[in-house]
Amino acid sequence: MVRNNVLEAKLDTMESTGKKRLIVVLGMHRSGTSAITRGLQVMGIDLGNNLIPAMEGVNDKGFWEDSDINAFNRELLNSLGSDWHHVAPIKSSDIETLLKSCYFTRAVELLHQKIDKHTIFGFKDPRVTKLLPFWKEVFTYCQFDTRCILVIRHPLSVTKSLNKRDSFEAEKSYLLWLGHVIESLSGSMGLQRVLVDYDKLMKSPELEIDRISRQFDFKVDYDELHNYAVQFLDKGLQHTIHDLSELSLDEACPLLVHEIYTKLLEVASGKINLDDPVLCRLIEQWVEEFQRLKPVLTLVDRYFSKNLVNNQIIGEYSEQIKHINQAVAEREAAVIEKDAAITEKDAAIAEKGAAIAERDAAIAERDAAIAERDAALARVNIVLNSKSWRITHPLRTFKKWLKSSPSVP
Repeated sequence: MVRNNVLEAKLDTMESTGKKRLIVVLGMHRSGTSAITRGLQVMGIDLGNNLIPAMEGVNDKGFWEDSDINAFNRELLNSLGSDWHHVAPIKSSDIETLLKSCYFTRAVELLHQKIDKHTIFGFKDPRVTKLLPFWKEVFTYCQFDTRCILVIRHPLSVTKSLNKRDSFEAEKSYLLWLGHVIESLSGSMGLQRVLVDYDKLMKSPELEIDRISRQFDFKVDYDELHNYAVQFLDKGLQHTIHDLSELSLDEACPLLVHEIYTKLLEVASGKINLDDPVLCRLIEQWVEEFQRLKPVLTLVDRYFSKNLVNNQIIGEYSEQIKHINQAVAEREAAVIEKDAAITEKDAAIAEKGAAIAERDAAIAERDAAIAERDAALARVNIVLNSKSWRITHPLRTFKKWLKSSPSVP
């Protein structure tokens, strides 16, 4: 590997001042890596000041994951056409491509930016496990005193967590667990390391943190350890607890998962050393067996990716249908509102028509009265204009005179 001048100068400075210590937490997603990474602070290990914020319902108490390293790993996987949920391991040829590209220099500079201000720096990102052959070259090149914490959790707990969060089928989740655990075991060989079981940490946090500190020769702040054990590690972080026997009852669980988890529980309990030659040979066998599955795993990723695209298309169509249904509902509401307005207008027209009819009836009644009066006047006029009425006029006058004269007896 060719060093550039800037990196060379940094390495020379490190050689003169002593190696920087780097703690890397490796493990499968939803395996408790966040909780264990938070525990590093109890041993004076700095996690940086650019952590991914907590997310309600996913990691309520925080991911404890450096944002820059996370973004860089996402970019690395994307450049290889891979992703965190791909079950197939990264090809060795792809790792070589990364090492020969600008990504290597960027990775070195990124780690130096993180570690230069600290004596001990720690980070976790489950994606590192898939990319461990690349990162291991970076650690070696930087001459860091690199140590790894390998985290395991009951595979069934991981499977249920992924189903709840990502709707993954159990078979896929078991394969993801298998790949991450095998790659962390094989990729960390040659480095100082310790294996921690998440369920044991939740049950006895003081014992597990003390075990890590003794393995790495770190000092523990016991006041901080008490706060970590009592305040941070509440039971809400451990949603499921399963027995080992439950794996054999799950038809979706590969036998290799059961075998590996059973053996690693012995490591976590101190019955077997992680670097025991017998276990190392077993790990080599697990790697070979996993590699033989590679064509099948690649096929799984291919079909899952197609299914993901199809689901996205279905989602987009569903969203369009939702908008159309909403538009139709709005239009129907407008029609109903318009019909109500028309009904209200018709009622007003009918009310007005009734008033007009009532007025017309009153007018007709008045006209009838007028007509009757006119008829009566006509009859009176006929009488007044008749010959007899004129002839008798003197007589009527005389009668009036008699009635009005006081001298007439």
